[in-house]
Amino acid sequence: MKHYLYEGNDDFAWHARRWPQFDEYASPEQTLVILPVYSIADWCMGRPMDSEEVVGSVVLDQALEATREELTALVLPPIRFTPRQSVGTQFHLDIELAHQMIIETIRSAAVPGFKRFVLFNTSPFLEEWIDVAARDLRVVHDLQIFCVNLSGVGLDFHPIRGGDRSGLDSILTEVLGEAAEPADAQLAQTLDAIPRSVVKTNDPLGAHPEGASVLLGEVVESTARLLREIDTHAPLQDYALNKEETE
Repeated sequence: MKHYLYEGNDDFAWHARRWPQFDEYASPEQTLVILPVYSIADWCMGRPMDSEEVVGSVVLDQALEATREELTALVLPPIRFTPRQSVGTQFHLDIELAHQMIIETIRSAAVPGFKRFVLFNTSPFLEEWIDVAARDLRVVHDLQIFCVNLSGVGLDFHPIRGGDRSGLDSILTEVLGEAAEPADAQLAQTLDAIPRSVVKTNDPLGAHPEGASVLLGEVVESTARLLREIDTHAPLQDYALNKEETE
């Protein structure tokens, strides 16, 4: 039976398991549990509003396939309703409500003993919000949280920071099987709801001379490398209270 809450291999899908199967994890604290965050938005690229999920799910699924023998990972159903980012954002939530939704989703997933979580975010406008959620989960709930942004592996939906977005557009054409519809380049300027000086981790990738499939392979390998690095981090140690701190 195919499950559609997660666009990827059911081998990695959290919801493709029955509850008793979570007892099969001998060391759940070593498992990486990934929560994708895909906003539903028009990025003025002549593409469908689920373009973030189209790209993000392909990159994430292929990265997990590439690391299948090296780490154990589970992917939660993605968060699709996010804080409002711009006039192009659809089905947005109040930022406090959206924040609490991420907190409660991760807290619920931690019940079987999982302690290591990755927030995989595709929206350039949500990067700071994701960082805040990660800090809250670490400080308040004692969970080990890592953040991976799509812009960090060279694909950036940001209408200004993302440059010409030719690399991203070529991958969308490859995955969707059709070219973009005409889009108003000037309209994209109205989407820039965050400072243009916001820190970015990598310059956006342009179209690859050997084709979109080669570029996608490079992005997947970068993502797989990040997952491997995350997996090598030692799990959090139980914190022993100091008597002086409790008196």
